Amino acid sequence: MQTIFDPEKRAALLRRLDALRPEQPALWGRMDAPRMMSHLICAFQAGLGELEVGPAEGLLSRLPMNWLAIFVLPWRPEKGVSPPEFLGRVPADWSADVSTLRTLIERSADRGPKALWPESRVFGRISGRSWGALHHKHLDHHFRQFGV
Repeated sequence: MQTIFDPEKRAALLRRLDALRPEQPALWGRMDAPRMMSHLICAFQAGLGELEVGPAEGLLSRLPMNWLAIFVLPWRPEKGVSPPEFLGRVPADWSADVSTLRTLIERSADRGPKALWPESRVFGRISGRSWGALHHKHLDHHFRQFGV
């Protein structure tokens, strides 16, 4: 299982983060690299309970769909709807945003799978194990979006 709780998998993600550049063109989607960075920062802040988000709703917020989306089904490049709370942050200085995301990834990993995690805005009530896999999958999805 791919998860941010695995130190080797997390280190690989952090290397990919360091390879990103603000001017890199997206291979799909409407976000540029700085917007994507802000989006990921918001997602990690929500996962730590530091960003207030609305309640989970929709098909993906219930079993077995949330489990399938996190652990089984691939995320298609051209599809995906982000909660509005994950799109409201204005990008800051690129280096500062990279540093912020790096810190959020490490803090989330340090929290561990056995901690009490908040409800996901998209996937509803999920376990810490699911949060670790979700964060890994979300990062991988956007890193692939920008070719890293």
